[in-house]
Amino acid sequence: MNKASTKASTTRILYNIGGRVLTGPTKVYVVYYGSWTNTEKNIVNTFIARIGSTAWFNITKTYYSKATLTSPKVYIKGPLTLGKTATDYYSYGTQLTGLSVQNIILNSISKRQLPSDPNGIYLVLSSADVKESLSTTSSFCNGYCGYHLYFYIGYVPYVYGFIGNPKQCMTHCTVTNRNVSPNGNPGVDGMLNLIAHELVEAMSDPFVNAWKSPNGNGDIGENADKW
Repeated sequence: MNKASTKASTTRILYNIGGRVLTGPTKVYVVYYGSWTNTEKNIVNTFIARIGSTAWFNITKTYYSKATLTSPKVYIKGPLTLGKTATDYYSYGTQLTGLSVQNIILNSISKRQLPSDPNGIYLVLSSADVKESLSTTSSFCNGYCGYHLYFYIGYVPYVYGFIGNPKQCMTHCTVTNRNVSPNGNPGVDGMLNLIAHELVEAMSDPFVNAWKSPNGNGDIGENADKW
């Protein structure tokens, strides 16, 4: 999960032997949920399509997986690329739950709007009028700004994430100028930081059992929480 942060941590990041990492080619599939203009979609599509070739993303390539203690390290190579996208115009209204986020993806796959790809990452990106909650005590803008998890289709795990438009909580989920932005859309531009965060965590720790570090409170943080 991700809360907006301006300070990187120096806490050591540790690998759990056997934890799976998405080391090979990884496509990102996007479901635009709610009301999105073509201009807004293009901002996000362009960002995702290019992030895998940046120097910043190369940090992710320092992470690896090991099947056993004596196995060789298999590093993340990518590439990370943009796959297909789909639009869902409020099929679950403006109040989403963790389960409905999963169902939005499943419906897009079953309708063949998106392919079935267990090696990919599926993102549900909601417009500014949509709220989302994982539980009665934790929700978008109140506990987190985005997250990545996984679900199963049969016995096969699929990695996915949710990021909302932080326009509804700019002081909580954005970290810089909240009035102007590179593309003149502070809400959508603010999502890009969150998307990048969840993508690198989903690649290096897709099933929340690979790369971790104590955060000082006895809890466990993920790698992108340290950048």
